[in-house]
This record gives sequence, structure tokens and C-alpha cells, in this order.
Amino acid sequence: MYMISYGEMMENDPEAVRSSERRAFDIVIDLLEEAARQGRGSPEGELAITRVMELWQFLIDDLISPDNALPEELRGSLISIGGWILQEAQRVRYGESEDISGLISVNKLVRDGLK
Repeated sequence: MYMISYGEMMENDPEAVRSSERRAFDIVIDLLEEAARQGRGSPEGELAITRVMELWQFLIDDLISPDNALPEELRGSLISIGGWILQEAQRVRYGESEDISGLISVNKLVRDGLK
């Protein structure tokens, strides 16, 4: 079975990939906003934290790949952002922080940068 790589997809149809990335961020942002309404300890809160961590772990894994074609400086910046998001999500998960507004804001900024 032939599987197309992320890099190959970007070469073939970068707009489709960017659209998919924006949708992934939209989903995570919606989950985080619902978690903010329902509370950190709610099932919605746990789902939001899990999904934001999954998204960013996927992105970081791609960004550290030698096949990633983004400029090194941009990759480094996004990896740093991802590291912060993962740390902040863990703080929320373990009750060290109740505020997820930073997670929402940063994910919106990154999503909006994909346009």
C-alpha cells in the first residue's frame, strides 16, 4: 500500500493541506472554548486538553523531521510554541492552572497564520 508523505502532499496541493491544518486548529479551538465554559475538570475539558496535546505532538514530530521544508527559523519558533502549549496543557491537566485562555489565544494566532 502506498502512503503519501506530508511533504509530498504539500508539494502536490499546499492549499488543501493548509485547509486541513486550519480545520484541525478550528476543532481544537472549539473544544478549548467549550472546556472554558464547562470547566477544567469536565469531560469537555479533558477532551480539549487531550486533543490539543495530540495536535501539537503531531506538529512537533513533523517540524523536527529532516524532510520538513519550512525555513529552520520558523520551524524552531513553532517547536518552541508547541513546547509551551504542551507544558501549559499539562499544567491544566494536573490542576496547576485553571486558565486555558492562553491556549485558546495561541492556537488562534497559529491558525490565523495559516491563511
